[in-house]
Amino acid sequence: MKVQIREFFYISNLLSISRVLFAIPIAYYIRLNTPDGNVILLILCVIATATDFLDGYFSRKLNQVTDLGILLDPIADKISMAIILISLIVYRDFSIPLTIFLVYRDLLIVLVGSFTIKKQESPVMANFLGKINTCLLAFTAILYMANVKNEVFTFFLIASYLSIFISGFSYMKVGEALLFTDVRKRYVFRAAVVLLTIAVVYLTGSNYAFI
Repeated sequence: MKVQIREFFYISNLLSISRVLFAIPIAYYIRLNTPDGNVILLILCVIATATDFLDGYFSRKLNQVTDLGILLDPIADKISMAIILISLIVYRDFSIPLTIFLVYRDLLIVLVGSFTIKKQESPVMANFLGKINTCLLAFTAILYMANVKNEVFTFFLIASYLSIFISGFSYMKVGEALLFTDVRKRYVFRAAVVLLTIAVVYLTGSNYAFI
């Protein structure tokens, strides 16, 4: 993977980096938990979520699609979302299983992604399902922080669970196609991921309520 220093200063890449920086004051206001602070918190969350759409828009609009940007975008998503969700768990009793499943999925993606980079010398671009997942998680967290815990919140929470697994397996299918030319090895890989996922769901469900 070839990276040039000037690529860090592309608008799209700066927006991706800003998403991680936004997570720091967001975590602060989650901990603060005051009426005025919560207004600022929601504004920061909306801006941070918007950067996730704008970075892709500007990278295509300005013809700035780079390997660095393809790598930065999902990393920024994962770091910022992890900071926010962990802060919500610690300070506001947010859903622990949702965060466990997200971390599990992301660890698998990072692991498989590291092998695919070695094989094809460029990162795998985030797909549409991954973006949908990030969007649903963001809306779920925003609703929770706004103290909206009705049927609408439940809908987004369930949709977030489903999108974690659906997007995770879509990444795995891309990864297995790049890693294994032998069809039998693909099925073995797929079966291993399914069994591991079932084990994670079982162990998590035996300790926490999903909703």
